[in-house]
Amino acid sequence: RGITRSACAARAPVQKGQVLPAQLVPESIQAPPYVADPEKVRGWWNAQIVPKSEEEIEAMRAAGKLAHSALDLAEELIRPGLTTEEMDKELHTFICDHGAYPSDLQYKGFPKSVMISINEVICHGIPDTRPLEDGDLVNVDVTLYLGGFHADTARSWMCGQGDETGQRLVSATREALDAAVAVCAAGTPLKAIGTAVATVAEREKFGIVKTLVGHGIGVPQIFHCRNSDNRKMQEGTTFTIEPVLTEGSAEWITWDDGWTVATEDAGRAAQFEHTVLITAEGCEVWDTQSALVISWDHPAALEPYKQVQM
Repeated sequence: RGITRSACAARAPVQKGQVLPAQLVPESIQAPPYVADPEKVRGWWNAQIVPKSEEEIEAMRAAGKLAHSALDLAEELIRPGLTTEEMDKELHTFICDHGAYPSDLQYKGFPKSVMISINEVICHGIPDTRPLEDGDLVNVDVTLYLGGFHADTARSWMCGQGDETGQRLVSATREALDAAVAVCAAGTPLKAIGTAVATVAEREKFGIVKTLVGHGIGVPQIFHCRNSDNRKMQEGTTFTIEPVLTEGSAEWITWDDGWTVATEDAGRAAQFEHTVLITAEGCEVWDTQSALVISWDHPAALEPYKQVQM
């Protein structure tokens, strides 16, 4: 790898802050079934491949557009000195003000409304009173429930003045997601997603977290590394693509809070995530301001990724 274990360890590890009580959700907002009955969480995102109806697709588009706007707000909030607790409160208010439920809240007992992961924390970071520091790598993962459907999306940024390696890690992870989206189309094997991500990661000499996968409601697991999944993408199905690249080891540990996943060598991680709808011509990305349609007739900028689909 381009980064040594000692270089990763030289950075001070993230120190936990205090986790404050969760924000309240207005009773008028429809909550997902697992809020009232935790047993209903089982299998909600990993069942058979089921195409969506036009009505369901429209509802999911609306949820995705709102999730995109929530991440736009997150980007505006990131600055040295602001705590992730304060970010969680602002994003919670934004989501509820738009009639949606913050899906992370009470999902298998998760105590906050969004997940914010800093530096070596790969995912599932619990917002707390730790202030953001200049040079932190910040990943915000927003999932919300609107109109009976979840929308799930994530982005990563550098807080304040980022270093060259951190900026390159963020840029490469964003490119890996774009590469994966570019190969999506009905009839394409699911393994093409992992190949596209791996092509970018290997070129940049970054690791790939292999055991954390994409998912969807009624969609199989989506692997972000090279794999042998020859099942074909089906028109009308939806799932997330959410690669995580690391500057050092891709092996991970879980903190004693039972949620926070971090690299074992303290190297930083970055993640980007989209929810996509598979179409005959390509795919539609929902968590954009207006639905972005990617097709095999898309401009030549996507050509470098099409060749790795198999």
